Parts: sequence; C-alpha cells; structure tokens
Amino acid sequence: MNNRRISICVALTLGATLVTAAAASAQGNNDKFPVFLDHSLTASSEDTTAPGTLWQGAGNPNTTFQRKTNDADGIELGIKAIMRQGPDIRSTYVDGTGLVHIVVPAGSQTTPAPNANRAAWNFTYSYNVTLNPGNPTLADYEAKLWIDLDPSDKVRYLKLALASGGPISGPEPDLNGYQWKSGSTVVIGDDEGTAKVTQNSQNYAFYAGLIDGDPMTPGLQPYTFTPGQFDVLMAIRKKGGDWTILHVVFDVVP
Repeated sequence: MNNRRISICVALTLGATLVTAAAASAQGNNDKFPVFLDHSLTASSEDTTAPGTLWQGAGNPNTTFQRKTNDADGIELGIKAIMRQGPDIRSTYVDGTGLVHIVVPAGSQTTPAPNANRAAWNFTYSYNVTLNPGNPTLADYEAKLWIDLDPSDKVRYLKLALASGGPISGPEPDLNGYQWKSGSTVVIGDDEGTAKVTQNSQNYAFYAGLIDGDPMTPGLQPYTFTPGQFDVLMAIRKKGGDWTILHVVFDVVP
C-alpha cells in the first residue's frame, strides 16, 4: 500500500481560510472526547487474515495510533505517523489547545532503499464504526478527511469527503469500495477495510504539486519535503448526528 500513486487535479477545492492550528481548534475542530496516545486500535481494525496488522496493509502494524472513541455512537478514529516502509513514530507532545503533535523527519525516504520521490514518513488513518455491533455500514455515516497543504503554522485544507465508489478492481486484497472525494474529483480511490472500516496510508509526495514549498518565490514551487507543519483532521458522524473529531499536527523537522 505504501507504493500507491494517486492523481490529483490542481483545481481541487481547498479551504480558503488560513488560520493557525490553535484557532482551528477554537473554531470547533475538536470535541469532548479524549485522545489516547500511542495506542493500538480495536481488534476489528485488523486484517482477519493477518492479525496484528491493519486491513490497509501487512506492513502497517496495529500500534502507536493516536486514538479517539465515541462509545455512545460506536465510533473509533485513529491516526499515526510511520516511517515509510519502516517503524512507527510516537507522539511528541500535546500543545496548550489540546492538539497532539508528532515530530517527523524532513527529507525524502532513505531506508530501506532511497526514494527521492517520497517523503520519509507517511500518515496512516483508520475510521471504524464497529464498536457497537448494531451500527450500520459506513454508507450511513458522513466522514471527512482534511489534509493541510500549507507548510507554515497556518492551515489550508484539502477537504475530502468519504464516498462509496462501488467495487474497485486493483492489486490490493481488501479494497472496500470507499473513496475520498473533493467535490466530484476522486483523490484517494482505493481505501481498504470492510463495510464498517476504512483505512489508508498517505505520503505528502502525493500532494507536493498542491503545496507551495517556497512562498517567497513567484509561482508555486512544489513541496520537496522540507521542514514545516501540517495538520490532518478526521471527522465522522451518523447522518444528522454530532461529529467525532480527531485533529493532529505533524511537525516536520530536520
């Protein structure tokens, strides 16, 4: 799964407002539920044919997730940083607004083999609605995935919504038919999981052409994995219900 390529149209809908991470939290990008640091996800997040690893891929163990549960609605959200094709990266600190920060390395992938076309780290996410066995499938939920495309301490989100794309053919064994769209554009086309779990691993190389890595130079200079700060916000709710939100910050440092 870590070798996945995606194609993104540069005309995708972005969050137009630039705000600091603290201000984003104050605007409601959080909820009343606590975040548990560096935890495993619930067992239903694991591939039944490869216990201990995610549906998303055997190279991604069920470890070191920033985890949030809404027990009343039977929902679990999880996100973590992982060295690409390597070990997990633990959380670093929680800031004064309650946001979890994870320090990740700048630069391109160096191990197990150099790859100048990929950032050294990925983020892996999991949306799971199985905590209440009576819950319906993901089709009865609204889910959001907002990916920050501003390398400063401000945010400019690529706002994605979960959509059912029907059966998808591809090389991965556990495709679940769910996609992430910006408007009508499919950005992430092949999540893995089940009818109640959707997971993926993303690399900032996939979005480099939408990130201005050098705002001091005229025009858009594609991001080259230099130091920066990127927020990722996950949210899900039963249609018409309240949101469960998990918002973390990845601090990219030399």
